Amino acid sequence: MQCLPGKRNTYKFQFIEKFKKQYPINIMCEELEISRDTYYKWLKRKNIKNRYELNHEALKPLIQKYYDLSNGTAGYRQIKEQLEYHEGIIISYYMAFLIKCCIMKLPEARKKNKNKGKYTVTTKGDEKKYTYQNIAENMDINDIYKVISTDTTEVKLEKDGKQNVSFFIDAYSTEILVSCIGKSLNNDFIEYNLNLLNDSDYKLDNIILHSDRGGMYKSGIYNTKTAEMNLIPSMSAPYTCTHNPWIETLNGQFKDFIKKDNPKTLDELQIVLNKFVYYNNNIKIKNKLKTTPINYRCCHS
Repeated sequence: MQCLPGKRNTYKFQFIEKFKKQYPINIMCEELEISRDTYYKWLKRKNIKNRYELNHEALKPLIQKYYDLSNGTAGYRQIKEQLEYHEGIIISYYMAFLIKCCIMKLPEARKKNKNKGKYTVTTKGDEKKYTYQNIAENMDINDIYKVISTDTTEVKLEKDGKQNVSFFIDAYSTEILVSCIGKSLNNDFIEYNLNLLNDSDYKLDNIILHSDRGGMYKSGIYNTKTAEMNLIPSMSAPYTCTHNPWIETLNGQFKDFIKKDNPKTLDELQIVLNKFVYYNNNIKIKNKLKTTPINYRCCHS
C-alpha cells in the first residue's frame, strides 16, 4: 500500500464533500481558498492510510501487550523503554503517550491539552485569557521548606484489587513526609492524609502545597483543612504532569520498586511501601543534596 503524506485542510475538504450536491465545487473551493486540484487529490487518497497511521496500528498491539504485562500500571515512558529493550523498536515518548490514550480510551481533550499551559478563563469581548493558579511552577525552589508536592498513584493487587497510594514529599529534597494507602479517594482518606502531614515534624507554616487537579484536591475538605494548616494551595494545569515533576518522578520510582516483590495483598503492599519510604529517605543518596533527604533536613533545621 502506498504511504501518502498527512492530510491538510481536512475540515474544508469534508465540507466540500458534504455540500457538493448543493453548491458548485469550484465556488466552494474559491471561497475556502483552496485549489480544485488539491481537493481532487484529497478525494483520491482520503481512504489511504499514511505512514504515521500504519505505524500507529502496528504498534497498538505491542503497547497493549506491555501495558497488560504491567497489570495496567506502566506509564507511557516505561512502555516506550520496554519496546526498545525487548522488541528493538524505538519510538518517541509522545507517540507512546498517544497510542496509550487510544488503548485506555482517554478523552480527546487529554491528548490535545497534554502540554497546554496554565490558565483560568477571563473573557473580554471575543478575547479569552487563560491563567492557572500554579504558584510552584514560577518559584525558585532552591531549598527545603518551600514547596510540598502531593499526588496519588494506583496499584492493582491480585487479591485486594485497586489501591491508591498517596505521597506528600518535599519538592527540593524529595523526602517522603507522608505515605498512605486507601481504597477510595473519599473525604476520610483526604482528611487522614492531611492529619498525618500535620502531625509530622516538618515545618508547615506558609508552605506551598502543590498538586494536580484531581477531584480530591478540589474538594471542600481539602481546601478547608489546608487553610487551617496555613498551607498555600497550588495546582498544575490539566493533563500536564510536567508541572508536578517531583512527585511524578517518585511515583515512577515506586512502581519500579514494587515490581520485584510483586505484592498481592494490602498487607504486602504496606510492607513494600514502608521499605520504599525508608530506602528513599535514609539510604538513597540524592545527587543534588550529596546526602540522604533525612540527613539533609537534620543538618538544615
